[in-house]
Order: sequence, then C-alpha cells, then structure tokens
Amino acid sequence: MDNISDLLSRKNLSEPPEIKIIKDYIFKKFNEKATVKIEVNKIVIYVSNSALSNSIRMNIPEIQKICESDKRVVIYLG
Repeated sequence: MDNISDLLSRKNLSEPPEIKIIKDYIFKKFNEKATVKIEVNKIVIYVSNSALSNSIRMNIPEIQKICESDKRVVIYLG
C-alpha cells in the first residue's frame, strides 16, 4: 500500500486553465477578485457582492466563449 506522500507526489495539483481565465477576466473587467470552482457539469464563481454578481451574470456568454466551455456557469455570493 502506498503512503500519502507517494500518492500526492504523483498527483497533478495544478488548477485547470479555465479557473485562471475566469479570475483574470473578472479582475481585468471589474477590478475585483473571485473564487472559481470547476465541477463536472458547471463552473461556480464566488463573488463578494450582488452588484458584481449581476454584472458577471450579464457576461456569462462571453465567459463561456473565452473558456471554450459549454458548462453551466453559476454565481454565488460568498
């Protein structure tokens, strides 16, 4: 049986490129930081306020286009 350090050393812990693309897009366009999580069927974006959430919501088609993804984009306050 492998120990935890052997398992982790073989694991690719880099984040998917979609996360960086979305974070950069939000920071450049709105000058705000966001947390992004990729799930099987959706991309979840966590933002700090509702005004930012609504602004991003209007840009969901553009975000999907630049990420080249057909996953559903969901925005949460958090």
